[in-house]
Amino acid sequence: MNTKRLEPLVAIIGFSIILLSAMSFSGCSPFWQWVRKGTQIDNMEDSISRLDSLNKRQNQLLNEMNADFLTELEQIRQEIAQISAKLDDSQDGMSRLYQRFGVTRTEPQKIDTPSTRVPTSVDPDELYNTAYLDYTRGNYDIAIQGFKRYLQLFPDTELSDNAQYWIGESYYSQRLYSDAILEFEKVVTNYPDGNKVVSALYKIGLAYQFNNETTKAKQYYKHVFEQFPTAPEANLARERFNSLP
Repeated sequence: MNTKRLEPLVAIIGFSIILLSAMSFSGCSPFWQWVRKGTQIDNMEDSISRLDSLNKRQNQLLNEMNADFLTELEQIRQEIAQISAKLDDSQDGMSRLYQRFGVTRTEPQKIDTPSTRVPTSVDPDELYNTAYLDYTRGNYDIAIQGFKRYLQLFPDTELSDNAQYWIGESYYSQRLYSDAILEFEKVVTNYPDGNKVVSALYKIGLAYQFNNETTKAKQYYKHVFEQFPTAPEANLARERFNSLP
């Protein structure tokens, strides 16, 4: 065979080999593109996995924060009542000092309590807010009177279920758990579509637990986290349920 005729063919083959080698090393070949895409996919899967783990951890922390918040809320209410009582004592002491040294001052307008006010016409918001103020100040008996009066005059407003609930809370705060249970049950019975039903059910469970009636307490806790799994009280109820024998 004539070697001169093969020289162009050899040259073409050699050039093709050099070109393919250059493309391979430069990362432009389909093979290296496939390898690079595979690496990118692996990195994406790792990132997605990390995001999923972080999201689960975030949800866990949020649930723990909600549980801690609701647990501490009861203590905060008690502290508010104690601080309010101390402020009242301080105001009384200041008044006596003013009188002793002959200093005249303008007294702030006081909010009448239900036991001293006899209005000819009653504003529902004023009556409710006054009763709630008495509750926050630790005047539980006066608060109970105010909320009961509200329910007598306004049994079907948007705040009626709240008023009934705070009657139960007023007894609960005084550790009168049997009375609290009766009032919380009225929330569930009389206002089944209200926004205080789950809170009332959970508080009934607490009242039974603190009354050393463990079996009934577990029944209510179980009812809360099974029937209302998305409610903030659900996690608290589950923890209480699991902690009881």
